[in-house]
Order: sequence, then C-alpha cells, then structure tokens
Amino acid sequence: MNLRARPRHYTVMRIRLYPLVALVALAGPAVAQTQAQSPSPAPAEAPQPGVIARGSSSVTVDGLPAARSGDATSNGGAGAVEGSPNVFINGKPAVRVGDRTRCGVVVQGSSTVFVNGRPLARAGDGVSDC
Repeated sequence: MNLRARPRHYTVMRIRLYPLVALVALAGPAVAQTQAQSPSPAPAEAPQPGVIARGSSSVTVDGLPAARSGDATSNGGAGAVEGSPNVFINGKPAVRVGDRTRCGVVVQGSSTVFVNGRPLARAGDGVSDC
C-alpha cells in the first residue's frame, strides 16, 4: 500500500489547472505588447484666438484701420458678423468689443474711441476662439 498516494481529485485538478496556467503565461506578454503598441489618440487641436485681419482702407482709429462687419479675422473667414446698428464705416456696421465674429467675439478695441458705449475694434485687435 502506498502511503503517499494522493487523492484522485488532486490529480484531476492539477491536470485542469496546468493548461490554464500555461495559457496565462503565454498570453500575458502578448496582451502587454498589444497594449503597449496601441497608439494613443492625438490630443485635439485647441482653437486659437485671433485678431481682426483687416479693416477700412480710409478710416483709421488710433492709427489702425477701423473694423467693420464682414472684415476677416485671422482664425477663419469673414470674421465679424455683427456691428453697431447705427454707426457705419464705408457703409458697413462698425465693429465694437463684444460684437460676434463667425466663431467667437471681439475682445479688444480702442481705448479712446467708443461706439454706442463700447470700444471700437480695429485691425489687429483680438478676437476670441470658437
């Protein structure tokens, strides 16, 4: 009689666990390598603030061309889309701080010229991002 005989269930359990251990041992490095090679998404490019790109060729304020509705901004297209309801420069509404652009608002203007209580915007004055 063998005193060191193991119970039958121990042998069955050992046989069932060995393939599982082998699978984990083989798959572990592959999973780690796959995760390491996965490209991380590139961060979204943040919108950039800009400036009023151009203004009137015949009206200047503090030595800079006065901004009008429809004048372009450096951060996209026909920037200024809003302006004064009753002050016009070359037939276009005068743009003031707080007026909307295609993608933000005018945030900078003259410190000496005001239209309807707000600083008049000029070429080179800042606009917010989208």
